[in-house]
Amino acid sequence: MKRNVLNLILVMVSINLFFSCMKDNDDVKVSYGVICNFNSVNNYEILTDKGNTLVVTKSHSSKDIADDQRVLVNFEVLSDKEKNRKVYEVSVNGFYNLLSKPVVLESFVLQDEEARRDSIGDDPFNWIHAAFGGNYININFEVLHLQYSNVKHMINLVYDDTRADADTIYLTIHHNAYNELPERNMYLQKGLGKSSFKISDLLPAGVASKPVMITWTEYGYNYRPVVRSTSGLFKAGESSEENNRLENNIIIDSSIEIK
Repeated sequence: MKRNVLNLILVMVSINLFFSCMKDNDDVKVSYGVICNFNSVNNYEILTDKGNTLVVTKSHSSKDIADDQRVLVNFEVLSDKEKNRKVYEVSVNGFYNLLSKPVVLESFVLQDEEARRDSIGDDPFNWIHAAFGGNYININFEVLHLQYSNVKHMINLVYDDTRADADTIYLTIHHNAYNELPERNMYLQKGLGKSSFKISDLLPAGVASKPVMITWTEYGYNYRPVVRSTSGLFKAGESSEENNRLENNIIIDSSIEIK
């Protein structure tokens, strides 16, 4: 996706359209979820992080979708199809395809450490927000990139399985900017990205929750890299209050394409 002025204008238009109906209709919601039982653009389901099943019977989105696609969806509730089972018939106004990829194991990196650490990178980025949602951690971040670059930055989440018996799940977010860095080129602009990683599989069998420590490298003063960290309690299948608040206030912005 070329990062040109026209694309950015289209993004801003789509943002306004994505949220315009939310001001007038209390039945319009925004939720994280996963596509399932896909048959056609007007016949599929979305399992949200809150455990709701959205039965899609109408869609105003022309984006390509498929089973297991992780999305942030804007939808209107048409009826409580099976309220006791949290099943709702909905009309989709639009959705944002979230980058979702497997968590990288530290033991895998160590098998060919020099090459694999170089591949996943350790370049700085700005942390904006992260929250647990269902079986996932949702991460919003900001990176610097060349204005008209076609380079896709890469984001990975690494789990330190060499400390698998520890009381805490240790995670590190890695960013590969592919040399689009301040010290190499000062003509950079900010771009927002979003990613979603399934971390429920990192819980030991029979364990429903565990503390999580996340570390990353951030742009510091004069763009000097600074290591940051934060922590929280992950409970599989539940959404944190931060994630619930984010669902109603999130800004959709695809100004940076991430792989």
